[in-house]
Amino acid sequence: MAIQKVNINTPIYMKLANSSLASCQLTIAIYTGAFDSSPTTTYTLRKNEVADNNYVIFEIGELIKDYIEYDFSGTFGNNGINLWVQTTATPFDSSNNALDAVTTIMMAFDGYGYFEDGFTTVSTTNSATTQTLNAYKGDTMLLQSNSKIIRKTSEVLKIPVVANMSVNSGSDTFTGAQTVTFKNGATTVSSVTISTGVANTSGMIEYATSTTAALTSVVITDGVKSQTLEVIEDTCKKYDNVELYFINKEGAIQRANFFLKSTQTLNVTKETFKSNTLTTAANYSKNNHQYKTKNINSRQSLTINSGYVPDEFNRLIEEIYVSSRVWINGTAIGGDTNTAPQYYPVVVESKSVTFRTSLNDKLANYELQLLYAYDRINTIR
Repeated sequence: MAIQKVNINTPIYMKLANSSLASCQLTIAIYTGAFDSSPTTTYTLRKNEVADNNYVIFEIGELIKDYIEYDFSGTFGNNGINLWVQTTATPFDSSNNALDAVTTIMMAFDGYGYFEDGFTTVSTTNSATTQTLNAYKGDTMLLQSNSKIIRKTSEVLKIPVVANMSVNSGSDTFTGAQTVTFKNGATTVSSVTISTGVANTSGMIEYATSTTAALTSVVITDGVKSQTLEVIEDTCKKYDNVELYFINKEGAIQRANFFLKSTQTLNVTKETFKSNTLTTAANYSKNNHQYKTKNINSRQSLTINSGYVPDEFNRLIEEIYVSSRVWINGTAIGGDTNTAPQYYPVVVESKSVTFRTSLNDKLANYELQLLYAYDRINTIR
């Protein structure tokens, strides 16, 4: 049986039909780590049929989203953004007798589909019971949308692809990518063979890693089809590159480089009150504040610029704007260079963007407003 791939930020509908169905119970197990053939139930739902139509529909995407845990400190791999989801749908007749049940194993990604993408429909039948799963499956091989990568000189690329899953002694599988080949012209610089037999959420996404050598393209294949990404080496040396990392449309962590000017701003919040400075001697000190402040704090913001980019960058910008989590590498913006790079959480403050094209605008630069996702003065309690 195939493992189903789903993206949980688009609805996941499960329709259960049986000619004798009066109600249906759905158990949902949501967890991370190694696959468990008998996982602990997270939710138990029950629905009755309506108007004697012998079916019910569940939507489970919202329930799954609560169990995503984001963890990124510069390391790609086990970032808490993938889940195992196992459901068992058991119909019952009007006498409350259990009918033929359907079990489904899903690998859940923190991604989403656009309205134009529609749903992928998968039907599963167990005797008289039919389950229809409608969800956004997304790409089964490459987990990024843009086909052009603007690379900082000697940057080590991380190409997110789907690994090859296998559980229940190989009876349940999912076929992802097979190889990722990094090329310079027609010459293969390095090649990565994607893992097989993976049974852990930490390995659902594999980040194929390049060398620092010059590159012009990356070829991803699953043994049947292939996809080629163009690599553009950026030559801008005037400004420090700002590395931005985000959860993309397919639910993987992706890096985007912003090569032009960046500026930091500090926004301070405080309250002021007028105090009584009169002493018991009916006098006052000229050194004492009559107007005082309290509840002082501040937040930093950052403005970054992409540099002149091709039309393909539009997809990247859109996904950054709507991403659930974004980080930046603090080294280029005054972070502590004496320690390991610090990856700071930020929120995209920009609310709208006008997409540019080479035809209309000749050269396209995108300016992005970021707000640090924490107070400057530590208020963690």
